[in-house]
Amino acid sequence: MDRLLNKSSIAAPVSLFPQDVWARLDRAATLLPSRWAPWLSAGGLLQDRIRAETGEPARVHVIEERIGFLTQEQREMLKAQADSCFHRRIELRAAGRAFVYAETLVPDHTLEAHPWLADLGERGLGETLSWRHDVERGPLEVASLPPDHPLAARALDSAGLTSQALWARRAWYAIDGNRILVQEVFLPEPRRR
Repeated sequence: MDRLLNKSSIAAPVSLFPQDVWARLDRAATLLPSRWAPWLSAGGLLQDRIRAETGEPARVHVIEERIGFLTQEQREMLKAQADSCFHRRIELRAAGRAFVYAETLVPDHTLEAHPWLADLGERGLGETLSWRHDVERGPLEVASLPPDHPLAARALDSAGLTSQALWARRAWYAIDGNRILVQEVFLPEPRRR
């Protein structure tokens, strides 16, 4: 954890999840585009879905792990006692490209109860949580994020894609009652030049 606390890794508070763009999946399912509906509403592991589509195993590529700050909305959603959190950014990659860009926010009190969340390395969070019996998931929410939305902008930048709207989903997970926030952005196949 000491490696996370250097000055260059501390981020300024920003609104990562404006409430107005997200809708509960159970209320928006009929509005989802046919290309992304199976990805946005799928249960199970995204790594398994990527393997089924490509025939290759999906691997986790860690982009960044740092200390960040929660907005008031995020604090309320996560029942967080403080503003600071552990912020993990990854891509799920296979067949030479990124399929999913994901971010996880772990409030301080959750990290204190489950320090292993900061030491996942190249292991997927979904796969790790699937082995636990003390995990609860909140309602799944979906959004079509405009390219200037902070989450979409980070996903586009990470994947080297042109400016475009991206479909995403998010949910809180509680591990033995301690919440984290996971959001996943689904990336289109890069255009050939």
